[in-house]
Amino acid sequence: MIRLKYEFTNVKLKFIFICYIIFIILIYIYSTLIKKQNDNKSKFNTLYYSKDYIRNKFIIIQNTCNTCGLFSFYKLSIGCIHKYLIEGYIPIIDLKSHPNIINGFDIKKDNPWEIFFEQPFGYNLNEVLNNAKKIKKIKNAWEYCHIYPDQRALPLEESKRYFWYNIAKKFSPIKREIIDLSDRIMDVLFKKSRNILGVLARGTDYVAMKPKGHPIQPKIYDIIKDVKYMDDKYNYDYIFLSSEDINYRNIFEENFPKKIRQIKAKTNINYDYKQKQYLGFNKNVKGNIEFNKIYLLSIIILSKCLDLIATRCNGTLGALILTTGFRNTKIYQLGLYH
Repeated sequence: MIRLKYEFTNVKLKFIFICYIIFIILIYIYSTLIKKQNDNKSKFNTLYYSKDYIRNKFIIIQNTCNTCGLFSFYKLSIGCIHKYLIEGYIPIIDLKSHPNIINGFDIKKDNPWEIFFEQPFGYNLNEVLNNAKKIKKIKNAWEYCHIYPDQRALPLEESKRYFWYNIAKKFSPIKREIIDLSDRIMDVLFKKSRNILGVLARGTDYVAMKPKGHPIQPKIYDIIKDVKYMDDKYNYDYIFLSSEDINYRNIFEENFPKKIRQIKAKTNINYDYKQKQYLGFNKNVKGNIEFNKIYLLSIIILSKCLDLIATRCNGTLGALILTTGFRNTKIYQLGLYH
């Protein structure tokens, strides 16, 4: 009897132990599922990185603006990426399927966005269009994405700048080969120095057309005056200029012949101030990938300068989103064109 009782007790203890282990496993599985569910509810963890096109929900973001330049598309795109990530979509930026300045109004070309920037989570437009089952399209993003960085609000508050910096870096980073090229260019232009004043001077169509609702641009000699003041104060090794206006570039070279550095396009863009047309319609700009690549490289380099003097425009906005921070920043706030 004693032996039977002992064996029964031993079996009972084993059974209790096994039940306990099963209970622990179930608790672990349950807690893991709950954690995963909670993660899926958070802003930027609603999605998962996978090449499973059947399960994922994609949204194709298009902007039908036919006068917008690269950084106009950029600011709206990161705003839309933010919006649709929260709603549980994987956003795909599409500059291919509608006519625009970047693709030269030729919808048969490849997606220009993917020449300059990565798509969120590593997908690309053609992969999604050819394989995905769940696709939603937004044809005019301006009507749907109401929260995005805006050049009219410059200078950005640091908290807002840092917010958009993180969105852009995580979900729409610049192509690695372009970043590497910008580093090589900086080594050539500045010989390892980082004591550099960055200057962005927007001219051409902004000044000639004075488009309603866009920031008023300062006069070129007012910018020169401020650059001279900063250079006298800090004695920069170099002054890096980003400007699409050949007249502005010549004036800077005349005033700072030993310090001025630029990236010049192979073809000069001679803007006709009398004709008054959007720069993107110029035959040497429309659909010119090389021109936009140089523009992007100049903004990347601006973002790495020690100090910044800039007019209010989308290029300046891009530099502020890309930078880790400037020591001194002067952005002209002269109101908006009426």
